Amino acid sequence: MNIYDTYFMLAAVREMPLMRRFFRDRYFPTNTNLDIFGSARVLVDFYEGNKRLAPFVMPRIGGVSILRDAFQTFELEPPNISLRRTLTVDNLKTRGFGEALNSQMTPADRESMLLLEDMRVLSDRITRREEWMAAKTMINNGCVMRHITDREDVTFEEINAQFFSGTDNPALYTPSYPWYDGDPRWRDDVRAMAKSLSQRGLPAADLIIAPDVESFIMRDEWLLKLLDNNRVEIGRIAPNELPNGTTFLGSINFGGILLNIIVSEETYEDEYDNIVTYLPAGTVIVTAPGCGHCIYGGVTQMEADEQFYTHAAARVPMFFADRRHGTKEVILTSKPLMAPKRANPWMVAKNVFS
Repeated sequence: MNIYDTYFMLAAVREMPLMRRFFRDRYFPTNTNLDIFGSARVLVDFYEGNKRLAPFVMPRIGGVSILRDAFQTFELEPPNISLRRTLTVDNLKTRGFGEALNSQMTPADRESMLLLEDMRVLSDRITRREEWMAAKTMINNGCVMRHITDREDVTFEEINAQFFSGTDNPALYTPSYPWYDGDPRWRDDVRAMAKSLSQRGLPAADLIIAPDVESFIMRDEWLLKLLDNNRVEIGRIAPNELPNGTTFLGSINFGGILLNIIVSEETYEDEYDNIVTYLPAGTVIVTAPGCGHCIYGGVTQMEADEQFYTHAAARVPMFFADRRHGTKEVILTSKPLMAPKRANPWMVAKNVFS
């Protein structure tokens, strides 16, 4: 059995549990039957919600024809994410991380162990990028992805996936006044954001806030009193259902709409080694779970028989051996795209304190 065969590695990657992430898993789940394409470009369909009533009809008339809702279709090419890790003879000679000092592990055994570990590390990095894409898609109603190029004159090429027409983002909400301590009008803004969704027939279930917004609202005596009086409601979302870096505060009724208040303080390390939060300071989002989906495009690559093959999978591995220099490389590629299921299924307020 060749452990470096692409189909063997594909099976191994599928069995690997993906790192749990808040934005991607809760708001952009993947349907393996519908959201994984075998082509380079994918189709994104979504339509406007509505709350039309059924008409009253006299029995002798029969049914009244109802027109089908129009929907919008975007044909997009998902961004390409590709990482590789090199395995050398020196890696096989030395003790690996967590390996016993007097381990009897052979270089061949160590090679298999390092292969699985390398694929896990590469997959985790791709997962963090997917989480970044999910957060950006909600915040900006689209995502700008900077691709590294091999050109000397151009370091990056930007690909923009925008899910609205024109220049004005219809999912962006501007607060009536800057939020400050002692002013209860922030509740009116949250209520207006939730009503904007419900009036279009879209669900509003979650209020996602940045850590500085949490500090602000936790100084509101009205909110603290409600949380204290509704301790039974706090058990609605169990702590183990939310990934690390995410905190559930409680469920509060805003003008007849019950919202789960969720604090997102998870961070990542950017290309300049800075620690950055996925949700910028002063950001508030009102939406519902499953408002979007994560779509994957097909990955085309040359296999060992020097023929090109296209694989439909969320993670596609490839192996490359350089006998001359005594190295092996494992490459993991993914082509994810975050997209809404309905038009503007979230409302976002930025810089609420200014």
